[in-house]
Formats: sequence, structure tokens, C-alpha cells
Amino acid sequence: MYNVIIVDDEPIIRFGLKASINWEQEGLHLIGEASNGEEALNIMDNHHVDILITDIKMPLMDGLTLMKKSLKKFPKIKVILVSSYADFKYAKTGLQFGAIDYVLKPTLEPKEFQAVIRKCIDEIKEEKEIIDQLKLAKQIDYLTKYIELENELMQLTLSKNTSSDYSRLVDKMPGSYLVISMKEKNFTRSEEAAGLPVTPHDQTDFKKEFYAYDQNGVCLVINDYEYLLFIDDIRNPVQTITELDALMKDKFSRDFWYGYSVISSILEAQRGYQQSMTACHQHFFHPDRKIFSTSDVSKGEHEEPSLDEIKKMILPIDEKKLNAYLDRRYHSWMINKPTPDLIKKEACDIVLSLFNQKFDASYLFEECEKIKQAKSLQELFQLLKRTISECTQVMMRLPQKEDGMNKLLDKSLNFIYQHYTGELTLQMVADHVHISKNYFSVLFKEHSGQNFIDFVIELRIKKAKELLLHSSLRVYEVAIQSGFNDVKYFSKLFKRKTGLSPIDFRTKG
Repeated sequence: MYNVIIVDDEPIIRFGLKASINWEQEGLHLIGEASNGEEALNIMDNHHVDILITDIKMPLMDGLTLMKKSLKKFPKIKVILVSSYADFKYAKTGLQFGAIDYVLKPTLEPKEFQAVIRKCIDEIKEEKEIIDQLKLAKQIDYLTKYIELENELMQLTLSKNTSSDYSRLVDKMPGSYLVISMKEKNFTRSEEAAGLPVTPHDQTDFKKEFYAYDQNGVCLVINDYEYLLFIDDIRNPVQTITELDALMKDKFSRDFWYGYSVISSILEAQRGYQQSMTACHQHFFHPDRKIFSTSDVSKGEHEEPSLDEIKKMILPIDEKKLNAYLDRRYHSWMINKPTPDLIKKEACDIVLSLFNQKFDASYLFEECEKIKQAKSLQELFQLLKRTISECTQVMMRLPQKEDGMNKLLDKSLNFIYQHYTGELTLQMVADHVHISKNYFSVLFKEHSGQNFIDFVIELRIKKAKELLLHSSLRVYEVAIQSGFNDVKYFSKLFKRKTGLSPIDFRTKG
């Protein structure tokens, strides 16, 4: 819709102009009317106007003066002059100054007026097409200018091949650079693994905003949630990053952590990336901050946990020693500040070393996945202590009477045998026998010698063998009736367990 304003000191003329055309049908919105030029300018200062329809002779400010002032303030506005015979020479003057056309009051016909209006609309559309073409040309210029530079810089930053000649890059990007690693706060790897959308914007839009902010800089997309920026202004890194952060919030409503480093030559891009990325990782230790520099990075030596020492604390369970050990690990992590990924790996190693002989693997991996999603050391440590506490409590509550345990296991096995060809989870069995999932996990492994998952898979493979040998079902039907929803997964697993594909097994059987 294009906005229109009508200006005439005679109410009857304004009424006639309004009534002579179906504005909405023409794609127009009549946003107001005025009786003189000053009043019209006030309206245009507060509302976007595409088409100005104005009388020539009016009190306070005539139409020609209004037209000149309007075109000066709003160069894209289209002007139609309304003239009487006596004002005809002024109408011609108006055309010379930029009016699109004029209409005569005494002989005004709706069709004639409609034609003049459509002439304005056509000019607006043509100008928009030209602007769009210019924007496209600018985008092509952007692609030509930046993409080659980005690719070359990406290769220098991430490639292990240091023998390439990057002298041309030095010519394009001389001097020192501020290197900024940006990592999105609300991103989780579980979203990435699940194939869920993790960015509410197009990366091209992100780049456009950055290059509008700094035409001399370069923006590299590391992945869906991390960016690397090179900015040639190194005077005040914190102020620069604060401005960028405000831009990200305003344009994309996104929140980032930032790490920065300064390099004296673009040839040091790889070092700058490593340093800025390591600085950015400090958010894991200080989640209340968002901007980090290389000076925030610890230079302490990190010592990996002794898994043998950990195992001695679980058989028999020594909660006091275990808690003291965990507190020492937390202190070591906080002081030496290894990478978050390394800390998460070590935390999971601790859990698996303590309990992999007692608990079902699927339960332990589920708990480790929660630990991997932690966004701060404090959060990770709470999850680690909670997991260890829950597991040790389960082990300490293991039933002492064999009869009671046998009844519980018999009940759970009956449930498994009845449901293993359909949907079946550890939680479903635990709910059936009215105990917690982790408690059942320990009991089952303690007395069956197998993980729950491995036990169920064995049952399903055994069922599949029977169906392959004693039925004419197709392979996908065998898979479904054995409890496998994915025939590709079934075929791959069957071959791994038996050494034969389902078809070969049936043929040789």
C-alpha cells in the first residue's frame, strides 16, 4: 500500500478528490488531508507519504512552495498538482520543478484522475526496481570483495599447512588486528546432534550487519554458533565488543560470549584465533561475565585425574574420601582452567570409572550427556556430585535378602519378555517394579551380568533368528516384529552380532 495525502483549502474539492477514486482497490492508503502547505508538512513529518496531491493556490503556504519543500525533505515523494485554468501557468512551472502531472479542477474526470494516480504508482515501482537492482549489484560487489578474502583468511586461520604464500593477504589486510571469537550463549550441542535449528537468523544477514558496522573487517563463520571477527581498530577492544554486542541484541536478539586477542600481522591469524577462542572459553569459569581477554587465561599446568585412585573409593564406598577428591578436582579445574571440553571429558571419565561395573551403560551415558551440556564449571560440578551421590546411595541400598531381590528380578524379567518386541526402556521396567531407574540399573547388572540394553538386544536378535528361519516374512517385517523400528540399523546390528546379513543367515540356515 502506498500512502497518499490531499491538500486543498476548499473542503468541497478535497471531498471530490477523495470520492473520485477507489483508493484501496488501487493499492493506496489515504492517510490524511490538509487545508494548507504548513499543515501538510506537519502531517508528512509524522507519517510516511508516497504521493502528495496539492492545490496550487492556498493561504499560509501555496502548493508550489509545499512541493519544493516536500521534494527537498522527501526526494522520493511523487507530486500531483491540482490547478484551475487561471493557475495553469503555475502548473507548468510545477512540472519543471518535479511534479509528476497536474489535473484541472473544472474538468476533473475520475478516469483522468485515476490515470495520473497510476502514473505515480508506476514511477514508484520503477524506482523500487532500480533500487533493488542497485542493492543486488552491491551484494554482488560484497560477494566479490569479501568471499575471496574470507576463504583465504579461513585457510590461513584453520589450516595446518603453513607453507602456502599469504603475502597477497598481507597486502589486502595490512597492520594490526583485533581478533574476536564469539560464541552464542543459548546454544547446546544436544540441539546440534538432534538436527534442531540453532540460529534464528541467516548467516548472510549476520555478515551484512557486521560489514555495515566495519567495512575494513572480516567475518568468518566457524560453525552455527561461533564466529571469528578481524577488526583493524585495536585501540579499545572492550568498547568495540560492547558496540558489537549491542548490535547483535538489536538486530538478532542474540546473546554471545566474547574472547579477544591482538595480532601485529594478519599472518598471525591462527595464533589470534587460538588465543581468542581460549579466552572465550573462560565464560565456563565466570558465567557472570561476557568479555574475556588473553590475560584472563590461566597458565597453570593441568594434571589429569588418577582413575585408579578413584576406583579405590568405591569398593567399599568411602563417601568422605570421594567428596574430598571431588573438591580437589574442582579446585584444580578452577585454578588451572583447562578447556571446558577437557573438563567435561574428565568428569564423565570419573563417573564411568566409578560405576561402569555396577550400572547400566545407557543410564551412565545419559548422565554423562547432562554433564556435557553444562554451561559453567559450577553447573558441571553440581551435576557431577549429584550423579555420584545418587549412584552411591543406590549401591548402599542394594537389598540384602536374596528372596526379595529374586522376586523383584523375576517380575522385571517377565515384563521384559512380554514387551521386548515393542517399545521398551529401562525407565518403563523400573516403573513396573516400582523402583528408580538407576536403582534398577544396578540390580539388573549385578544379578544378570549384563547391561539392560545388551540383554534386550540379545532377546531381539534371538527372535529375529527364529523368524528368519521359520517364517517367510521379509527382512523389514522381521525387524519390526523383533522390536527394531529401523531396518538399516537392524541389518547392521544383526551382521555385527552373527557375522551374517539377515538374508545370508536365512539362506545358510
